[in-house]
Amino acid sequence: MVSPEHPGTTDVTVSPAAETGSRFLSTCEVEECIRRVSPVLHPLISLVGRVAPEIMSPYDVAGDAVLDGFALRPSTLPDFESSVAFSTRVYETWIRHGGLTYDGTALPGISYAEATGRFRLDTAEPGPFSGRYFVDKAGLWRTLSSLVDVALSEAVKQHLTEGGDERLHLQPFPDDVGGGNGTGSGGIGVNKYYCPPHPVSHGTVVRSSCTCSPPSVAGFEAARRCLAALWNGSLSAEKAFDVIRNRISAILGVQTAHHVVLHPSGTDAEFTALLIGLNQARSLGRTGVVSIVVGAKEAAAVDGSDLRDGVRVVQLAARRDDGSTIADFDALVMQTLRAAADDVGAAPHEQEHKPFFIVHAVDGSKLGSHITSRSLVEQIRAQYGDDRVLFVLDACQARTDRDELDWYLSRNAVVLITGSKFYGAPGFCAAALVPHAAAAAGQLIVSAREHGVGTGRHRLGCYITQLEVPAELDALRNALPAGPVNVGLLLRWTCGVAEMERFARAQQAGRQAIRQWVGRARALIHARKPYFQLLGDDGCNDNDGANGGPATATATFVGGVNSIISFGLRRQANGPRLDAAALRCLHRWLTMDIARLLPATATEAERRTAKSKCFVGQPVDLGDMAVLRLAMGASLASDIAEGSRCLDDVLADDGRVLDKLVLSIKYWDALRDGKSG
Repeated sequence: MVSPEHPGTTDVTVSPAAETGSRFLSTCEVEECIRRVSPVLHPLISLVGRVAPEIMSPYDVAGDAVLDGFALRPSTLPDFESSVAFSTRVYETWIRHGGLTYDGTALPGISYAEATGRFRLDTAEPGPFSGRYFVDKAGLWRTLSSLVDVALSEAVKQHLTEGGDERLHLQPFPDDVGGGNGTGSGGIGVNKYYCPPHPVSHGTVVRSSCTCSPPSVAGFEAARRCLAALWNGSLSAEKAFDVIRNRISAILGVQTAHHVVLHPSGTDAEFTALLIGLNQARSLGRTGVVSIVVGAKEAAAVDGSDLRDGVRVVQLAARRDDGSTIADFDALVMQTLRAAADDVGAAPHEQEHKPFFIVHAVDGSKLGSHITSRSLVEQIRAQYGDDRVLFVLDACQARTDRDELDWYLSRNAVVLITGSKFYGAPGFCAAALVPHAAAAAGQLIVSAREHGVGTGRHRLGCYITQLEVPAELDALRNALPAGPVNVGLLLRWTCGVAEMERFARAQQAGRQAIRQWVGRARALIHARKPYFQLLGDDGCNDNDGANGGPATATATFVGGVNSIISFGLRRQANGPRLDAAALRCLHRWLTMDIARLLPATATEAERRTAKSKCFVGQPVDLGDMAVLRLAMGASLASDIAEGSRCLDDVLADDGRVLDKLVLSIKYWDALRDGKSG
């Protein structure tokens, strides 16, 4: 049923038929109503003559007990102190929403004591008889349900920021960033990418799916339903994680047998691939492991620092400092592999000294680039053999076509994906797709594991628990702690899966929307030269059809195009391109209403532009230049495919983003100074 306080959302409970009209209700009737509305409401009862508000009494039909109020005690909050802080935020939000619409029933008010976290029904004062309350039963139900509805949304917001690294942590933001129902960030703050943990208001432009996005309305509502099911006991955490894994596999539709291991981020998912590689190397008696990382500027995610055995990491940048791609990148990778093997200095017969390679391929970098080709994979397999190489496909942007995922999985590659890029789940949630054969070779399954070797030698338990791992991977699962439940990860993936399923239903219409948007949005940017400069990116072409490779790299992308549009900016027509530090300022200003910072000479049209709020991909530093990014996400593509958004209107919004960038550059000094005009 639709909540009148939160249009478009669903109430946690459905009221049973209840008589209307105020009358005397016994303590037990009020207590029963509180309990039946939601299991998160705990009546606080004390016996007459005693002050023990935390004592839970049986229903008191004789009227010799006093209802001291009730408390919010969600099962997903860890302790009393966190429940009190949560209750305070819920009450403040409930009051700010302005209460309920009068429908002919008497609605009791609610007061709140922050010191104790106790709620009281203001108009349910005891009647002339002990233990009797003069109140309308239907109105009581509506009032309590509205409070629980707010509590559910506030709990989802809180949990979405938990169970991950510091990038999830919230910070105060000095400006309303487009919060739903006009509440701004709801007092809850924004993460390091300026995203709040709730849907933003209509009119806010979201093109940040290559970095981090606020949850969509559909995703947030799915998370509410999941959390409500956890609260009322109709869904266990273990079952919920199983459902998410099964839904991911079903949506991706790959044919190769595989297992899904959930992770808080793509960085953490790398550790599953590392563990498999290390175990394979040990089982073969290899003493060295070399990880070839392509397109990355940082090695922290793949250096094995959280594994007992170190890994030698070799990084290969796929672009020059001017942003251009390196020609014949496949040949560079092969040259690097040969050099790494030669560095070991082993004689041909000394097998134990030949290194084991973990080779990364990338289909969808930060800029949407396809790095390395299928023919390179086949060349490495032919030269070094499948037993000496584990391939890892970084598809964390999730803009990779199903056939490409299946191609890698069928060659025993571990595939890394996320729900928090293209699919728009709030940051962050990821998964490692592990082919069954790789799981057996990597000793994640008991029947395939040698005695005394394998999964005990790692610290994956710092990142995931048994709940994130399917039961089939029993060796890995048994080596992990049983808890705690990562509710945040579960809800973030729930948001992502909701949009994955929407996009799957859109089918070719969603892909067509992406293709049309990319062409026309690039034209918008190109028309603003020389202040805007599109980053040329053809990816790494693969023209070798002999190995089943695509004609071009973009053939592996969802929609057949790179849906991340990267561009640099200049302050003057012939001036230098802005560096990453300058673009970070622009990135922040886009999310703010900066009208108050404009000088008095600014026009009304400029002030309207300054009020618009936009999320785009964070700057990428390429060396001599840096770029901002506009990215089409699954939610927007589905909106266009379903007809709820018009492509022309979407492009008009993109124009507003570009106009605000031009405006910010024009008034750069005033904005940097930060004083109102």
